[in-house]
Amino acid sequence: MKTKALEKDELITIFKYIKNGGNRNGIKIRANFQIYLICFIQLNTGLRIGDVLNLKVKDIINGRIDVIEQKTGKRQNRDINSEVVKIVKDYCRKKELGENDRLFTFSIRWVQKFLQKVSKCTEIENFSTHSFRKTYAHIQYTNNRYNIELVRRLLNHSSVVVTQKYLGVTDTEVNRASQGFKIIL
Repeated sequence: MKTKALEKDELITIFKYIKNGGNRNGIKIRANFQIYLICFIQLNTGLRIGDVLNLKVKDIINGRIDVIEQKTGKRQNRDINSEVVKIVKDYCRKKELGENDRLFTFSIRWVQKFLQKVSKCTEIENFSTHSFRKTYAHIQYTNNRYNIELVRRLLNHSSVVVTQKYLGVTDTEVNRASQGFKIIL
């Protein structure tokens, strides 16, 4: 399955099921705030799922991401949005986590299985944990005047060729381009 960047309405639906639970198509999903937070962090930082699951409190609550990526061995060290930090801090306080504690104890496979259930309930196809990273990349790309070098650096990719694979065109963009295009002679 090739994962995709998610559209806004898809994100809203997916996060609603993760946060509140639901029952549809014969599948029952229990609300799970930790899964919600895992996907929320991915969506707002562009980190890979393995890197999110390995986060320790000290890696994120000072307003910066500071991790060594599992896949590449490269350091990811940059500021992140203060509202994201506040949500993570609140979670850590409620869980009584110390600065050297891991934020989560789930496996990648467990998160993927949960999202497969969400996919069946929502009937949104071709999304997985990696979709949140792709969505982050796509939104950063469009919000920053199509600056692919910026997105490459945010994702810590070695080349823009790799980054280009993340920036697929959405159905909304195709429709907008098609509806807005005319040549009058």
